[in-house]
Amino acid sequence: MNILELCLSPDFGGLEIHMRDFSRWLVEQPEIQLFLVLQENTRLQQELQNLAAPIFTFSSRAGKFSPIMARKLSNIIQENHIDVVHVHWKFDLPLVALTKKICKQPFKFVHTRQMNMPGTKRDPFHRFIYGQMDCFIAITKYIEKQAQENLPIDHSNIKQIYYGVQPLPEIAPQHTKDLKKRLKIQGDFTIGLLGRISEYKGQQILIQAVEILKNQGVYVKAWIIGEAFEKEYKSKLESMVLEKGLSDQIYFMNFYEKPIELMSCFDTVVLTTKNETFGLVLIEAMHAGVAVIGSDAGGVPEIIDHEKTGLLFESWNAAALAKSIKRLVIDSDLRIKLARGGQIKAREKFNLEKQYQKVLDTIK
Repeated sequence: MNILELCLSPDFGGLEIHMRDFSRWLVEQPEIQLFLVLQENTRLQQELQNLAAPIFTFSSRAGKFSPIMARKLSNIIQENHIDVVHVHWKFDLPLVALTKKICKQPFKFVHTRQMNMPGTKRDPFHRFIYGQMDCFIAITKYIEKQAQENLPIDHSNIKQIYYGVQPLPEIAPQHTKDLKKRLKIQGDFTIGLLGRISEYKGQQILIQAVEILKNQGVYVKAWIIGEAFEKEYKSKLESMVLEKGLSDQIYFMNFYEKPIELMSCFDTVVLTTKNETFGLVLIEAMHAGVAVIGSDAGGVPEIIDHEKTGLLFESWNAAALAKSIKRLVIDSDLRIKLARGGQIKAREKFNLEKQYQKVLDTIK
């Protein structure tokens, strides 16, 4: 079977990392011939350029409808006898829908949806796109429900499959100790917040929570880790830290290639996104055996069972986040219990190999 993985996104966050890792897994499957279509000169292209699969590039994203790009994509599909085109980025959907309409080679049009879908999408534009689509994969039950309610697509074509994480071998305490020393992660209680730095991710909520705790006499240290997709927002965060006098408590770190390894350095990992679609970072932290805290919105409650595998706090409420952090600071037994419960759930329910196989079985 010939599968074409397509992602013209210029960014490099959770969506692009998932596409990269799934492509690396697919290329190892004996029954699959993999092809890639990427935007040139992007981090994603750099990450996949040495993969043993043909790579075709476009100079930019397609926009709503691009006949020139659709003809180019159609030629790629026809010349390589592509059976399935798997799309990850929502902005690529119009291109593939138009391509399917004009392409002489029949192919299965599959989309894995990783972002929320507020509002009904039943206008002519979306009816055309979803009318061409053969399979819609929702990474959470929350998205599955949104798709059923908002999209002009047959419910039988909507499948729900969670993300998975490949657990690392048990991380040796000495390795974690050495890593903490090298990265200067130290303090009585440490917090990690990992993910692309953008306002929607809500890093400011953690800063506000740390200030609240400081005023209550609870001294913690926090690391905000990730690539700044919104440079002005990161500058705003840095200014906020200075203005609040938290420079000795809050630090910034760039994207780290081995997040699970890094997470083992913290006492807790938090997710502050206002309405996170899923929260892969939480599953990674749970695999690492770290207690997690996440906002009670989107797909996060499907990951965290409150007070069993982590703590949930009211979304976008810094005081509620501060209260949750404080519980773990003063109750180490609770923190250990949540970490153990989370690790068990992550290994049982969010296994990478099993999830990838489910996707492959679905798109065949």
